[in-house]
Amino acid sequence: MKESKWSDEQLQELLRQLPKIKDDRDPRDIYQAIEIKMGKQKNKTWILPSIAAAAALLLLFILVPNLMSWQESADKQVESKADQSTSSEQITSENNTFLEAKEEDSELIAQEKGSEEQDQAELSAEPEAEVNDEEISQKTVASESSPTAVYEEDLAGKEVLTYAIPDKAAQNIVPVSVLVDENPARTKFELFEDTMGRLTEDEWGLDDYYPLKANFAYDQGNKMLTVDVPADHPYSVSSTTELLLEKVLSNIMNNLDIEKINLMTEGEIGIEFSHYGYTEEFIPENSNGNLIYYFLYPNGADSTPFLVPLREQLNSIKDALTAMKQNRTENNLQASIPEDFDFETEEIQDGKLLIRFNNESEIIDDESTLHAIEAILLTAKDFDFDTVKLENADVDKIGKFDLTEELKVPIAANKRDLPN
Repeated sequence: MKESKWSDEQLQELLRQLPKIKDDRDPRDIYQAIEIKMGKQKNKTWILPSIAAAAALLLLFILVPNLMSWQESADKQVESKADQSTSSEQITSENNTFLEAKEEDSELIAQEKGSEEQDQAELSAEPEAEVNDEEISQKTVASESSPTAVYEEDLAGKEVLTYAIPDKAAQNIVPVSVLVDENPARTKFELFEDTMGRLTEDEWGLDDYYPLKANFAYDQGNKMLTVDVPADHPYSVSSTTELLLEKVLSNIMNNLDIEKINLMTEGEIGIEFSHYGYTEEFIPENSNGNLIYYFLYPNGADSTPFLVPLREQLNSIKDALTAMKQNRTENNLQASIPEDFDFETEEIQDGKLLIRFNNESEIIDDESTLHAIEAILLTAKDFDFDTVKLENADVDKIGKFDLTEELKVPIAANKRDLPN
Protein backbone atom coordinates (compact mmCIF):
# COMPACT_ATOMS: atom_id res chain seq x y z
CA MET A 1 0.00 0.00 0.00
CA LYS A 2 1.27 3.44 -0.84
CA GLU A 3 2.28 5.84 1.96
CA SER A 4 -0.63 8.10 2.97
CA LYS A 5 -0.43 11.74 1.88
CA TRP A 6 -3.07 12.97 4.40
CA SER A 7 -1.96 15.24 7.26
CA ASP A 8 -3.26 15.05 10.82
CA GLU A 9 -5.39 18.17 10.32
CA GLN A 10 -6.99 16.68 7.20
CA LEU A 11 -7.83 13.44 9.07
CA GLN A 12 -9.34 15.39 11.96
CA GLU A 13 -11.44 17.40 9.55
CA LEU A 14 -12.68 14.18 7.92
CA LEU A 15 -13.63 12.70 11.33
CA ARG A 16 -15.56 15.89 12.22
CA GLN A 17 -17.61 15.38 9.10
CA LEU A 18 -18.85 11.99 10.34
CA PRO A 19 -22.50 12.04 11.59
CA LYS A 20 -22.99 12.64 15.38
CA ILE A 21 -24.63 9.94 17.52
CA LYS A 22 -27.36 11.20 19.94
CA ASP A 23 -29.25 9.24 22.62
CA ASP A 24 -32.19 11.20 24.29
CA ARG A 25 -32.91 8.54 26.89
CA ASP A 26 -32.46 9.31 30.61
CA PRO A 27 -29.27 7.72 31.98
CA ARG A 28 -31.22 6.20 34.89
CA ASP A 29 -33.60 4.47 32.51
CA ILE A 30 -30.66 3.06 30.64
CA TYR A 31 -29.05 1.83 33.90
CA GLN A 32 -32.28 0.20 35.14
CA ALA A 33 -32.78 -1.55 31.79
CA ILE A 34 -29.30 -2.92 32.00
CA GLU A 35 -29.82 -4.21 35.57
CA ILE A 36 -33.04 -5.95 34.58
CA LYS A 37 -31.33 -7.70 31.69
CA MET A 38 -28.35 -8.69 33.79
CA GLY A 39 -30.66 -10.15 36.37
CA LYS A 40 -32.47 -12.26 33.86
CA GLN A 41 -29.29 -13.55 32.24
CA LYS A 42 -27.06 -13.96 35.27
CA ASN A 43 -25.87 -17.34 34.06
CA LYS A 44 -24.91 -16.02 30.66
CA THR A 45 -22.59 -13.19 31.55
CA TRP A 46 -20.02 -14.52 29.18
CA ILE A 47 -22.20 -13.88 26.12
CA LEU A 48 -22.02 -10.09 26.25
CA PRO A 49 -18.20 -9.86 26.12
CA SER A 50 -18.15 -12.29 23.29
CA ILE A 51 -20.76 -10.37 21.39
CA ALA A 52 -18.92 -7.15 22.00
CA ALA A 53 -15.64 -8.62 20.78
CA ALA A 54 -17.30 -10.05 17.70
CA ALA A 55 -18.94 -6.75 16.96
CA ALA A 56 -15.63 -4.96 17.33
CA LEU A 57 -13.94 -7.38 14.96
CA LEU A 58 -16.79 -7.08 12.49
CA LEU A 59 -16.61 -3.30 12.63
CA LEU A 60 -12.84 -3.51 12.12
CA PHE A 61 -13.16 -5.70 9.02
CA ILE A 62 -15.81 -3.39 7.60
CA LEU A 63 -14.04 -0.09 8.24
CA VAL A 64 -10.44 -0.98 7.39
CA PRO A 65 -11.00 -2.06 3.73
CA ASN A 66 -13.19 1.02 3.18
CA LEU A 67 -10.56 3.34 4.58
CA MET A 68 -7.85 1.65 2.45
CA SER A 69 -9.97 1.83 -0.67
CA TRP A 70 -10.78 5.46 0.10
CA GLN A 71 -7.07 6.29 0.55
CA GLU A 72 -6.02 4.45 -2.61
CA SER A 73 -8.79 6.14 -4.58
CA ALA A 74 -7.59 9.52 -3.43
CA ASP A 75 -4.00 8.60 -4.33
CA LYS A 76 -4.99 7.44 -7.79
CA GLN A 77 -6.69 10.75 -8.50
CA VAL A 78 -3.37 12.58 -8.14
CA GLU A 79 -1.48 10.26 -10.50
CA SER A 80 -0.54 11.73 -13.88
CA LYS A 81 -2.50 10.99 -17.02
CA ALA A 82 0.76 9.88 -18.65
CA ASP A 83 1.06 7.01 -16.15
CA GLN A 84 -2.51 5.96 -16.88
CA SER A 85 -1.79 5.96 -20.65
CA THR A 86 1.39 3.91 -20.20
CA SER A 87 -0.38 1.38 -18.02
CA SER A 88 -3.19 1.07 -20.53
CA GLU A 89 -0.71 0.44 -23.39
CA GLN A 90 1.14 -2.21 -21.38
CA ILE A 91 -2.08 -4.03 -20.56
CA THR A 92 -3.16 -3.92 -24.21
CA SER A 93 0.24 -5.22 -25.36
CA GLU A 94 0.17 -8.05 -22.82
CA ASN A 95 -3.34 -9.00 -23.87
CA ASN A 96 -2.33 -9.07 -27.54
CA THR A 97 0.74 -11.20 -26.75
CA PHE A 98 -1.39 -13.62 -24.78
CA LEU A 99 -3.90 -13.91 -27.64
CA GLU A 100 -1.14 -14.50 -30.21
CA ALA A 101 0.48 -17.18 -28.04
CA LYS A 102 -2.88 -18.81 -27.57
CA GLU A 103 -3.48 -18.86 -31.34
CA GLU A 104 -0.02 -20.38 -31.96
CA ASP A 105 -0.65 -23.02 -29.31
CA SER A 106 -3.99 -23.84 -30.93
CA GLU A 107 -2.34 -24.27 -34.34
CA LEU A 108 0.45 -26.42 -32.86
CA ILE A 109 -2.08 -28.61 -31.05
CA ALA A 110 -4.06 -29.00 -34.29
CA GLN A 111 -0.92 -29.97 -36.22
CA GLU A 112 0.16 -32.49 -33.58
CA LYS A 113 -3.32 -33.96 -33.49
CA GLY A 114 -3.34 -34.32 -37.30
CA SER A 115 0.11 -35.97 -37.21
CA GLU A 116 -1.01 -38.38 -34.50
CA GLU A 117 -4.12 -39.27 -36.49
CA GLN A 118 -2.01 -39.92 -39.62
CA ASP A 119 0.47 -42.09 -37.66
CA GLN A 120 -2.42 -44.00 -36.13
CA ALA A 121 -3.90 -44.58 -39.59
CA GLU A 122 -0.57 -45.88 -40.91
CA LEU A 123 -0.12 -48.18 -37.93
CA SER A 124 -3.62 -49.55 -38.32
CA ALA A 125 -2.94 -50.25 -42.01
CA GLU A 126 0.20 -52.29 -41.21
CA PRO A 127 -0.01 -56.01 -40.51
CA GLU A 128 -0.21 -56.96 -36.86
CA ALA A 129 2.54 -59.57 -37.10
CA GLU A 130 5.45 -58.83 -34.79
CA VAL A 131 8.94 -58.53 -36.30
CA ASN A 132 11.99 -58.40 -34.05
CA ASP A 133 14.87 -55.94 -34.52
CA GLU A 134 17.26 -58.61 -35.79
CA GLU A 135 14.91 -59.61 -38.61
CA ILE A 136 14.43 -55.98 -39.62
CA SER A 137 18.20 -55.44 -39.66
CA GLN A 138 18.80 -58.56 -41.77
CA LYS A 139 16.15 -57.62 -44.31
CA THR A 140 17.45 -54.08 -44.54
CA VAL A 141 21.01 -55.29 -45.11
CA ALA A 142 19.92 -57.72 -47.81
CA SER A 143 17.75 -55.17 -49.59
CA GLU A 144 20.66 -52.70 -49.68
CA SER A 145 23.23 -55.32 -50.77
CA SER A 146 23.98 -56.09 -54.37
CA PRO A 147 25.47 -59.20 -55.93
CA THR A 148 29.26 -59.00 -56.20
CA ALA A 149 29.56 -60.89 -59.51
CA VAL A 150 28.91 -59.69 -63.05
CA TYR A 151 25.64 -60.87 -64.63
CA GLU A 152 24.19 -60.74 -68.09
CA GLU A 153 22.07 -57.68 -67.34
CA ASP A 154 25.25 -55.73 -66.39
CA LEU A 155 26.65 -55.93 -69.92
CA ALA A 156 24.37 -53.43 -71.69
CA GLY A 157 26.88 -51.26 -73.57
CA LYS A 158 29.70 -52.54 -71.37
CA GLU A 159 32.71 -54.83 -71.72
CA VAL A 160 33.79 -56.96 -68.76
CA LEU A 161 37.52 -57.25 -68.08
CA THR A 162 38.83 -59.72 -65.49
CA TYR A 163 42.24 -59.31 -63.88
CA ALA A 164 44.07 -61.95 -61.84
CA ILE A 165 45.41 -60.05 -58.80
CA PRO A 166 47.50 -61.60 -55.99
CA ASP A 167 46.48 -60.96 -52.42
CA LYS A 168 48.94 -59.15 -50.16
CA ALA A 169 50.25 -62.42 -48.73
CA ALA A 170 50.83 -63.85 -52.24
CA GLN A 171 48.76 -66.89 -51.24
CA ASN A 172 45.83 -66.53 -53.61
CA ILE A 173 45.05 -65.21 -57.05
CA VAL A 174 41.82 -63.19 -56.94
CA PRO A 175 39.87 -62.67 -60.17
CA VAL A 176 38.58 -59.07 -60.13
CA SER A 177 36.17 -57.92 -62.84
CA VAL A 178 35.57 -54.35 -63.96
CA LEU A 179 33.15 -52.91 -66.50
CA VAL A 180 34.24 -50.43 -69.16
CA ASP A 181 32.38 -48.83 -72.03
CA GLU A 182 32.36 -50.76 -75.27
CA ASN A 183 34.61 -49.28 -77.96
CA PRO A 184 34.37 -50.77 -81.47
CA ALA A 185 37.67 -49.12 -82.37
CA ARG A 186 39.55 -51.03 -79.68
CA THR A 187 40.02 -54.78 -79.27
CA LYS A 188 39.23 -56.38 -75.94
CA PHE A 189 42.92 -56.84 -75.24
CA GLU A 190 43.58 -53.15 -75.96
CA LEU A 191 40.84 -52.23 -73.50
CA PHE A 192 42.44 -54.67 -71.05
CA GLU A 193 45.83 -52.99 -71.46
CA ASP A 194 44.38 -49.46 -71.27
CA THR A 195 42.58 -50.22 -67.99
CA MET A 196 45.52 -51.77 -66.13
CA GLY A 197 46.65 -48.45 -64.72
CA ARG A 198 43.17 -47.61 -63.37
CA LEU A 199 42.94 -50.55 -60.98
CA THR A 200 42.93 -49.67 -57.28
CA GLU A 201 44.27 -52.89 -55.76
CA ASP A 202 45.35 -51.21 -52.51
CA GLU A 203 41.83 -49.97 -51.82
CA TRP A 204 40.51 -53.46 -52.49
CA GLY A 205 42.98 -54.96 -49.98
CA LEU A 206 45.04 -56.70 -52.67
CA ASP A 207 48.63 -56.48 -53.90
CA ASP A 208 49.49 -53.50 -56.11
CA TYR A 209 50.36 -55.67 -59.12
CA TYR A 210 49.19 -53.70 -62.17
CA PRO A 211 50.09 -52.35 -64.63
CA LEU A 212 52.45 -55.15 -65.61
CA LYS A 213 56.08 -54.13 -66.16
CA ALA A 214 56.12 -55.12 -69.82
CA ASN A 215 55.24 -54.04 -73.37
CA PHE A 216 52.60 -55.97 -75.27
CA ALA A 217 51.99 -56.76 -78.91
CA TYR A 218 48.72 -58.53 -79.75
CA ASP A 219 48.07 -60.41 -82.98
CA GLN A 220 44.30 -60.82 -83.00
CA GLY A 221 44.20 -62.86 -86.21
CA ASN A 222 46.59 -65.52 -84.85
CA LYS A 223 45.38 -65.12 -81.25
CA MET A 224 48.97 -64.54 -80.20
CA LEU A 225 50.40 -62.19 -77.57
CA THR A 226 54.01 -61.05 -77.19
CA VAL A 227 55.20 -59.98 -73.74
CA ASP A 228 58.44 -57.93 -73.71
CA VAL A 229 59.89 -57.23 -70.22
CA PRO A 230 62.78 -54.93 -69.26
CA ALA A 231 66.10 -56.41 -68.12
CA ASP A 232 65.38 -55.46 -64.51
CA HIS A 233 61.86 -56.90 -64.48
CA PRO A 234 60.57 -58.03 -61.04
CA TYR A 235 59.15 -61.42 -62.13
CA SER A 236 62.18 -63.66 -61.41
CA VAL A 237 63.04 -62.49 -57.89
CA SER A 238 61.78 -65.72 -56.35
CA SER A 239 59.81 -68.83 -57.15
CA THR A 240 56.74 -67.09 -55.75
CA THR A 241 56.99 -64.15 -58.16
CA GLU A 242 57.50 -66.53 -61.08
CA LEU A 243 54.48 -68.61 -60.04
CA LEU A 244 52.33 -65.50 -59.73
CA LEU A 245 53.33 -64.34 -63.24
CA GLU A 246 52.45 -67.78 -64.57
CA LYS A 247 48.97 -67.61 -63.04
CA VAL A 248 48.43 -64.07 -64.30
CA LEU A 249 49.43 -65.00 -67.86
CA SER A 250 47.16 -68.07 -67.70
CA ASN A 251 44.28 -65.82 -66.70
CA ILE A 252 45.02 -63.50 -69.64
CA MET A 253 44.96 -66.43 -72.06
CA ASN A 254 41.67 -67.78 -70.70
CA ASN A 255 39.79 -64.49 -70.53
CA LEU A 256 41.03 -62.94 -73.77
CA ASP A 257 40.90 -66.01 -76.01
CA ILE A 258 44.69 -66.10 -76.55
CA GLU A 259 46.28 -69.34 -77.70
CA LYS A 260 49.99 -68.47 -77.51
CA ILE A 261 52.22 -66.08 -75.53
CA ASN A 262 55.74 -65.24 -76.75
CA LEU A 263 58.27 -63.99 -74.17
CA MET A 264 60.97 -61.37 -74.85
CA THR A 265 63.46 -59.25 -72.90
CA GLU A 266 64.07 -55.75 -74.32
CA GLY A 267 63.36 -56.97 -77.86
CA GLU A 268 65.34 -60.18 -77.55
CA ILE A 269 63.62 -63.55 -77.63
CA GLY A 270 63.13 -65.25 -74.28
CA ILE A 271 63.17 -64.38 -70.58
CA GLU A 272 65.73 -65.70 -68.11
CA PHE A 273 63.99 -66.81 -64.93
CA SER A 274 65.96 -67.60 -61.79
CA HIS A 275 64.04 -70.84 -61.19
CA TYR A 276 62.38 -71.71 -64.49
CA GLY A 277 65.48 -70.86 -66.49
CA TYR A 278 65.46 -69.49 -70.02
CA THR A 279 61.94 -69.48 -71.50
CA GLU A 280 60.84 -68.32 -74.96
CA GLU A 281 57.18 -69.21 -74.82
CA PHE A 282 54.68 -69.40 -72.06
CA ILE A 283 52.90 -72.74 -71.96
CA PRO A 284 50.35 -73.06 -69.15
CA GLU A 285 50.25 -76.29 -67.24
CA ASN A 286 47.45 -78.68 -68.00
CA SER A 287 44.81 -78.01 -65.39
CA ASN A 288 42.68 -80.89 -64.22
CA GLY A 289 39.62 -80.57 -62.05
CA ASN A 290 37.11 -77.80 -61.50
CA LEU A 291 37.11 -74.45 -59.77
CA ILE A 292 35.31 -74.17 -56.46
CA TYR A 293 34.91 -70.84 -54.71
CA TYR A 294 35.80 -69.69 -51.18
CA PHE A 295 35.63 -66.41 -49.28
CA LEU A 296 38.59 -64.10 -48.81
CA TYR A 297 38.18 -61.12 -46.46
CA PRO A 298 41.26 -58.94 -47.07
CA ASN A 299 39.99 -56.03 -44.95
CA GLY A 300 38.42 -58.00 -42.12
CA ALA A 301 35.27 -60.02 -41.61
CA ASP A 302 33.03 -56.95 -41.97
CA SER A 303 34.17 -56.22 -45.51
CA THR A 304 32.62 -57.53 -48.72
CA PRO A 305 34.40 -60.82 -49.43
CA PHE A 306 36.16 -61.81 -52.62
CA LEU A 307 35.20 -65.18 -54.08
CA VAL A 308 38.47 -67.01 -54.69
CA PRO A 309 38.55 -70.09 -56.93
CA LEU A 310 40.62 -73.15 -56.05
CA ARG A 311 41.01 -75.97 -58.55
CA GLU A 312 40.04 -79.36 -57.15
CA GLN A 313 39.76 -82.82 -58.67
CA LEU A 314 36.16 -83.64 -57.82
CA ASN A 315 33.71 -86.24 -59.09
CA SER A 316 30.52 -84.14 -59.08
CA ILE A 317 28.94 -80.81 -58.29
CA LYS A 318 27.59 -82.37 -55.10
CA ASP A 319 31.14 -83.10 -53.91
CA ALA A 320 32.19 -79.57 -54.85
CA LEU A 321 29.41 -77.94 -52.81
CA THR A 322 30.18 -80.19 -49.85
CA ALA A 323 33.86 -79.19 -50.01
CA MET A 324 32.86 -75.51 -49.95
CA LYS A 325 31.49 -75.93 -46.40
CA GLN A 326 35.03 -76.35 -45.01
CA ASN A 327 37.55 -73.57 -44.29
CA ARG A 328 40.90 -73.61 -46.08
CA THR A 329 43.15 -72.33 -43.34
CA GLU A 330 46.34 -72.96 -45.32
CA ASN A 331 45.12 -70.38 -47.86
CA ASN A 332 43.44 -68.08 -45.32
CA LEU A 333 40.10 -68.80 -47.02
CA GLN A 334 36.75 -69.32 -45.34
CA ALA A 335 33.91 -71.67 -46.21
CA SER A 336 31.48 -70.05 -48.63
CA ILE A 337 28.50 -72.29 -47.77
CA PRO A 338 27.23 -72.43 -44.16
CA GLU A 339 27.69 -75.87 -42.62
CA ASP A 340 24.02 -76.02 -41.58
CA PHE A 341 22.83 -75.66 -45.19
CA ASP A 342 21.50 -79.16 -45.80
CA PHE A 343 20.38 -79.82 -49.35
CA GLU A 344 20.16 -82.36 -52.14
CA THR A 345 21.39 -81.74 -55.69
CA GLU A 346 19.89 -83.01 -58.90
CA GLU A 347 21.33 -82.55 -62.36
CA ILE A 348 18.68 -81.88 -64.97
CA GLN A 349 19.13 -81.88 -68.72
CA ASP A 350 19.85 -78.68 -70.68
CA GLY A 351 22.42 -77.38 -68.17
CA LYS A 352 20.06 -77.05 -65.20
CA LEU A 353 21.00 -77.77 -61.59
CA LEU A 354 18.34 -78.27 -58.91
CA ILE A 355 19.22 -77.66 -55.25
CA ARG A 356 16.51 -78.69 -52.79
CA PHE A 357 16.97 -77.56 -49.18
CA ASN A 358 15.88 -79.88 -46.38
CA ASN A 359 13.47 -78.66 -43.72
CA GLU A 360 16.25 -78.37 -41.13
CA SER A 361 18.03 -75.69 -43.16
CA GLU A 362 17.29 -72.15 -42.08
CA ILE A 363 17.66 -69.88 -45.10
CA ILE A 364 17.77 -66.22 -44.05
CA ASP A 365 17.58 -63.18 -46.28
CA ASP A 366 20.89 -61.66 -45.25
CA GLU A 367 24.20 -60.65 -46.80
CA SER A 368 26.13 -63.85 -46.03
CA THR A 369 23.42 -65.98 -47.68
CA LEU A 370 23.51 -63.69 -50.71
CA HIS A 371 27.25 -64.27 -51.16
CA ALA A 372 26.87 -68.02 -50.52
CA ILE A 373 24.39 -68.24 -53.41
CA GLU A 374 26.89 -66.44 -55.64
CA ALA A 375 29.59 -68.96 -54.70
CA ILE A 376 27.20 -71.79 -55.62
CA LEU A 377 26.35 -70.13 -58.96
CA LEU A 378 30.03 -69.58 -59.88
CA THR A 379 30.91 -73.18 -59.00
CA ALA A 380 27.93 -74.46 -61.00
CA LYS A 381 29.18 -72.44 -63.97
CA ASP A 382 32.55 -74.20 -63.86
CA PHE A 383 30.66 -77.53 -63.94
CA ASP A 384 28.99 -76.32 -67.16
CA PHE A 385 25.59 -75.51 -65.71
CA ASP A 386 23.68 -72.52 -67.12
CA THR A 387 21.01 -72.11 -64.45
CA VAL A 388 20.40 -73.13 -60.82
CA LYS A 389 16.99 -73.56 -59.17
CA LEU A 390 16.81 -73.32 -55.36
CA GLU A 391 13.78 -75.05 -53.86
CA ASN A 392 12.22 -75.33 -50.39
CA ALA A 393 13.96 -72.23 -49.04
CA ASP A 394 12.36 -70.32 -46.17
CA VAL A 395 12.13 -67.12 -48.24
CA ASP A 396 11.25 -66.25 -51.82
CA LYS A 397 13.99 -63.63 -52.26
CA ILE A 398 17.61 -63.36 -51.18
CA GLY A 399 18.74 -59.83 -51.87
CA LYS A 400 18.17 -59.35 -55.61
CA PHE A 401 17.72 -63.07 -56.30
CA ASP A 402 14.16 -64.29 -56.92
CA LEU A 403 14.16 -67.88 -55.67
CA THR A 404 10.86 -68.63 -57.38
CA GLU A 405 12.74 -68.45 -60.70
CA GLU A 406 15.78 -70.21 -62.15
CA LEU A 407 18.95 -68.25 -61.46
CA LYS A 408 21.39 -67.69 -64.31
CA VAL A 409 25.05 -68.27 -63.55
CA PRO A 410 27.29 -65.16 -63.50
CA ILE A 411 29.49 -63.91 -66.30
CA ALA A 412 32.47 -63.25 -64.04
CA ALA A 413 33.37 -63.03 -60.35
CA ASN A 414 34.10 -60.11 -58.01
CA LYS A 415 32.81 -57.00 -59.69
CA ARG A 416 34.55 -53.87 -58.52
CA ASP A 417 34.19 -50.21 -59.54
CA LEU A 418 36.89 -48.18 -61.21
CA PRO A 419 37.61 -44.60 -60.11
CA ASN A 420 36.07 -41.92 -62.28
